[in-house]
Amino acid sequence: MTEEQKPKVLIEDDGERRFEYPTTGEDFFDSGLPKGVFSPSQFGMYRRCPRQYEYRYLKDLILAPGVSLVKGSAIHRGAEMVHKHTIKHGKPMEIEAATQNVSDELDKKTKEIEDWEGIDPVKFKDNALGNFRVYYAQAVPVIRPVAAEKTFALKIGIVPVRGVIDLIDQIPGEYSIGDDPEQPPPMVELVSDLKTGSKLWSPQRIAHDPQLTFYSIVEKSEFVRIDFLLDQKSGSRYEPKRSLRGVNDRRLLIEDLEEVVYLIKQGVFPRCDCTSWVCTPDFCGYYQKCRGPK
Repeated sequence: MTEEQKPKVLIEDDGERRFEYPTTGEDFFDSGLPKGVFSPSQFGMYRRCPRQYEYRYLKDLILAPGVSLVKGSAIHRGAEMVHKHTIKHGKPMEIEAATQNVSDELDKKTKEIEDWEGIDPVKFKDNALGNFRVYYAQAVPVIRPVAAEKTFALKIGIVPVRGVIDLIDQIPGEYSIGDDPEQPPPMVELVSDLKTGSKLWSPQRIAHDPQLTFYSIVEKSEFVRIDFLLDQKSGSRYEPKRSLRGVNDRRLLIEDLEEVVYLIKQGVFPRCDCTSWVCTPDFCGYYQKCRGPK
């Protein structure tokens, strides 16, 4: 393949994430979208509340991060650094160095918090570091990382989509006819998303989570998983929940994705159901602007 024949790409690199956008053939970007390109998180926000999407992506009303978001971001950063170290060196970095990465991220991100929600900042940091140590002790030893925080940019259906996959893991597959039962089954790749919080999702929510379906499409893998890092009164624990995505799951996601993008282009941004758990002052930072004071 000559230099002229090689696919050309447009590179976006902000120092932390690098995206390569294909530029051959038809134009990759869609001028009808607020950012020219869509993402799994944008899709999720529109599905939760179209009006919230309008405030965030059309009116650029960016809110200061809350304590939960900062905590999750810092733990994600620590997990990323540990898994990338394992990929490069064949073993995880030491726990002290890994925890320091989380601590540094917390120090940087907590400066952006405007409402501490009555939480003591020192206790908040201690709790976040403790949660990460649980992840390091319980999750890291059983994960065989292939990639961490892997970026992607491609057309899904007719929609240009970009995003970041938390983790691609290797897991034992299943035996096939003719395999030697005395030999271990072949390894297969699985895409995983790390979630921090206090509640485990229902089986139905895991089975239909669109973010995992996006990742399944991107990596062409039917195996998906959510890695829950739970922080509960009984203590913290790591609990992975595997799922599968088949042809019909991917087809439905593409149909829903194209429909959502069509509605955005038509300027359709209704409020969500006011009885929904997402439509509360605690959850939605746009609540007062959208529905006003009680």
